[in-house]
Amino acid sequence: MKRICSLLLVVPLVILAACQAVEHTSTNTNQDQLTATIAPTPSVWVTLAPYYVTSTPISLPTLDVTGLQGKIVFQTDREGDFEIYFYDFQDASLTNLSRHDDVDVFPSWAPDGGKIVFVSDRDGNPEIYMMNSNGTDVQRLTDDPADDVMPVFSPDGKSIAFVSNRDGDDEIYLMDVESRTIKQLTNNSFTDGFPAWSPDGEQIIYHTNRDVNYELYIMSKDGLDLVRVTDDPAADVQPAWSPDGKRIAFVSTRTEFEEIYIYNLETGALDRMTNYESSTELPKWSPDGRYLIFASNYMGNREIYVLELDRGSILNISDSPAEDFFPNWTP
Repeated sequence: MKRICSLLLVVPLVILAACQAVEHTSTNTNQDQLTATIAPTPSVWVTLAPYYVTSTPISLPTLDVTGLQGKIVFQTDREGDFEIYFYDFQDASLTNLSRHDDVDVFPSWAPDGGKIVFVSDRDGNPEIYMMNSNGTDVQRLTDDPADDVMPVFSPDGKSIAFVSNRDGDDEIYLMDVESRTIKQLTNNSFTDGFPAWSPDGEQIIYHTNRDVNYELYIMSKDGLDLVRVTDDPAADVQPAWSPDGKRIAFVSTRTEFEEIYIYNLETGALDRMTNYESSTELPKWSPDGRYLIFASNYMGNREIYVLELDRGSILNISDSPAEDFFPNWTP
């Protein structure tokens, strides 16, 4: 029997939901009563927590859509189950790519924009699949009793980094796309997740709780040369490497809310990019590095927004009462 009950509210906030439960325990007793129960053992499928928002949404400048290019994929439950949608800036059109009765989540583009990798439980448990950018020619890439999630192509398109609990806890693995051979990159008793490639394909940044709270670490593509990036009592999660290789966008609970920050790898400068007093998550860069795309519930439910970094203006591209999240911009 398929795990419909546990997957019905699947959300790509895999570690952040658990982080919130820990963070709010010490800061907000009322919020503890609202937060969904998180199982004590790590799991890549986490029940959606009822994130709180401000009573009055913060007024933000609106981004002019003129000049925005490319395509966005994201996951949504607007048709009753989780599907992968495609948004085109050219005509503001929305297309359902996956069109399947089971859960389809965690979409990510190939470097040339011709393929999309994603996760589905259509064969009984979460596995990694690949399809053309128009939704055709769906291929299953992994076949393991464990949960394989969060796939992301390397910049040369030859490898896919992903997260799996096949050794008992969440670790990061590397798969060769052509041969389908798999190599384990992290091997510890902690929870490692959300891998993101450096633009040159030589390094991977990810978040881990090996230091009790979640911090960002960088390793080589072989899993070696580990370097700690952040060091803060808050949870620092969901990193994304900028196209120029100089900056890292990530989510942190350094305030009582989840907000997006940018860390400069060259200067060590840290800039807070959002102050929405809500749950703002899953940042990804535009190809030119001028914008971030992310999910936020600052208007009440999760929507997909584009943020112009210089002006702080935003654009809602999903505009639906459904839960829309895990966006990715074409390279």
